[in-house]
Amino acid sequence: MDADEEFRLQVSAVANHKDSTYYRTAELDAHVIDASLTGLSATIELIIGENEICSAECLDEGLVSTIADFWTSTLITAANGGKGAVTTTLSVQALKPIYSGTKIHVICTASEPESRPMPYATARFVNAANHNDIFALATHTKFFKRA
Repeated sequence: MDADEEFRLQVSAVANHKDSTYYRTAELDAHVIDASLTGLSATIELIIGENEICSAECLDEGLVSTIADFWTSTLITAANGGKGAVTTTLSVQALKPIYSGTKIHVICTASEPESRPMPYATARFVNAANHNDIFALATHTKFFKRA
């Protein structure tokens, strides 16, 4: 098994281990389909239903923030040997309309642990068929809890 496949399994294991009962994400059928240890990234796939679309016909911003929080936190935790961190900022933007039944990829990327004083991650919510078709964006900054 190569390092990226091991990392994908590690991201999935961290996500399944978290007490996620309060996360809306727990109700969605989302799967880690790809991960890169060297790129500190993970791609999550899900299909958007009517309940995930707001009155402006975009991804619901509450859903975007919850998914971004859950999966970028999961990525940061997996990339840092299970070390937990606390959110300092979480910013989301819905960018364009989306239709029910659209398969999307949430592409999460984290900063190198040594490159910043605080972990930083982004999440791009893109069309699974065309990653240049972006529905929403999120940025997430955290700080590590004391041991």
